[in-house]
Amino acid sequence: MSFFRYPGPIGTVRDWFGDNDDAKVARLRSPSQSTVGKPISLRPSLVVASGVCAYLNHRSSGTVIASENAFKRLRTASGQAKVSTPQSKASQAWIDGSSTAAIELEITIDSQTIQLIRPEDTAASGKNLPTTSQLSEALRAIPSAQRKHTKKVILSPVAHPKSTENRRVAGEAGRGEITLFPISTEQTQNDFDNRVMHESGHNYQESLWQSVADSQEWGIAAKADKRRPSPYAAFNFGEDFCEFSILFNAANGTPCEAVARQIYPNRWAKMLQY
Repeated sequence: MSFFRYPGPIGTVRDWFGDNDDAKVARLRSPSQSTVGKPISLRPSLVVASGVCAYLNHRSSGTVIASENAFKRLRTASGQAKVSTPQSKASQAWIDGSSTAAIELEITIDSQTIQLIRPEDTAASGKNLPTTSQLSEALRAIPSAQRKHTKKVILSPVAHPKSTENRRVAGEAGRGEITLFPISTEQTQNDFDNRVMHESGHNYQESLWQSVADSQEWGIAAKADKRRPSPYAAFNFGEDFCEFSILFNAANGTPCEAVARQIYPNRWAKMLQY
């Protein structure tokens, strides 16, 4: 696999996870971490984070997984989520063309309101999709400047039409919406925190990149860092941005920021320009 593929069109992005792909659908929990680790220089161009900052290192497989404590800290910048009274919707069309009854409600975090549509059938809702509470907590962890670009979240009870047994579409985002699809492995709050922040990154990215040239500027910065956050970041510039945005949000303003700047100096500088 080449380091980067030519970026696709600005717009909706599907996030693939599969058993036979670099990006696994099952997110692994972050390793137990107890102390802030100093960067360990293996050679002048390679820095490795340790201790509570170890999530910053390149993952050998799958996707970025920031730690549970990082998301807990991020949530302290947001007020508690307020959930409206659920309203029944007689028919909701899903991506495969089917329709079922659904529930529509609103999640308000500080001054932002996000619409949520989820299946009414409790059995369908249990396909490793987040509960309303889990989704609310995941949204609270996204910095407001990024979260404001997401207006709607859809929890689909049906798989994406392009999913296969070994390669599934776990999420899709664009034009202010996030759709999460059923997956086969049980998910934790930390899994949803990472997954929803990644997807919200696509909506944020759309507000920043108005042309292919804009995405290529990110690609230049990413390539200059000479390493990527995860194998999934190699898919295109947009996925690299979303994977790195998790690390940026998790480390920004913490003791881990110093080592993050050393590992990803060009991406970090570019993010600060937005």
